[in-house]
Order: sequence, then C-alpha cells, then structure tokens
Amino acid sequence: MMLSENPAVPLLFVGDGDRADLDAWLERHGLRDVPLVLLHPGNRRIAKRGRIGRWRDDKTWPVECWAGVACALLARDCRLQVVLSGMPEEKRLLASIARAVPSRRVLEASHDLPMRRLLALLERAAAMISVDTGPAHAAAALGCPLIVLYGAARPVQWLPRGPEGGTVIALGGPPRRRVSEISLDEVLKELRSLPFRFPARGTRA
Repeated sequence: MMLSENPAVPLLFVGDGDRADLDAWLERHGLRDVPLVLLHPGNRRIAKRGRIGRWRDDKTWPVECWAGVACALLARDCRLQVVLSGMPEEKRLLASIARAVPSRRVLEASHDLPMRRLLALLERAAAMISVDTGPAHAAAALGCPLIVLYGAARPVQWLPRGPEGGTVIALGGPPRRRVSEISLDEVLKELRSLPFRFPARGTRA
C-alpha cells in the first residue's frame, strides 16, 4: 500500500500479473465481460469459528438478509453476477447464502479469492456490500462503490476511505450495537442509490 499526499486517503495499486491472473479466473467462470457485485458477509470471528451467529459477534447479518440483497441485485440488472467473497473457513456461510438464492448468477468463491486476486477483482467490480472488515477498506481504496454494515464500531472512526469521487455508504453503528439490527429494507434503500461502475472501470477501462 502507498499513501497519497493526503495521509487520510490510502491508495492501493494492483500489478499487471494480478490482473492477468484475474482475467484467467474470470475466463474459467465465463465472467470475463460480466459486471460483478461482491457480497462479503464474513469477518475474522466467523473465519475462526466457522459459522455465523455466535453471540459475541456483532458483525453478523442473517443469511436471509444477504440472500435478499443478492436477489435485489440480480433483479436490478440482468447483466449482473453476484460473487460471494470470503476465506475458505467461511465456505459454510457463503454456501448457505448461495443456496438461499434461486439463481445460477451467484458464485460462491470462498476457495477462489486469495488476497492478490481479490484486490484485482475489487479494482474491477461494479460494487461491493460488506460488513466492517479489511476487504471493505481495500475496496474503498480501489474506488469500488461500497456499502458497509457496522455493529458496535463507530462509522465516523472506521469508515473506509478512498480516492476523491468514490462512494462509501455506512449503515449501523451506535446506538445500535449489532449488524443484525440493520433491516434488509435499509440496505435495499441505500442499494438503489449506490452508483455502480458500468462498465466496470479500473486501469483497464
């Protein structure tokens, strides 16, 4: 990571080799020219424990809510594909979301997105919806339009930052204490105003 002249705005740079790796991955899945929206429901606690819903985890959102967002995305534009991103340890969570969406336009990618490929994908993605976690900050730094769901953390303190003109929408945070207190309708309302990148931009536009 390199910092811009404004130290509050991080800049991430994706290498040509990582873009080529992403191109090959997209080709294998038939997604080379498809606009992609990432859903990132997991966090380090889920990765460590292997499943959603632990009482100490304030960042979990119900599977049915993630599925509702995926369905809304697919209905918004017939070109879209939803990618469920996360770590291999989060496969159970991502698979449960995929099963809840009656569409083949949802890809569960828990074993397919090592960090460098994920960064290349975030550079190209049309948008991302995520809990408050590291990949959300990477998405913002790469200019990906973004909705971030907060539990006990304060968005004013932890809001991801990116280049001028980028869009980051925060939902939740105090006085609410858990992401599960955010309604699906709240997210869908913000989703309707999120400016997707069509066609996906990035350095290869």
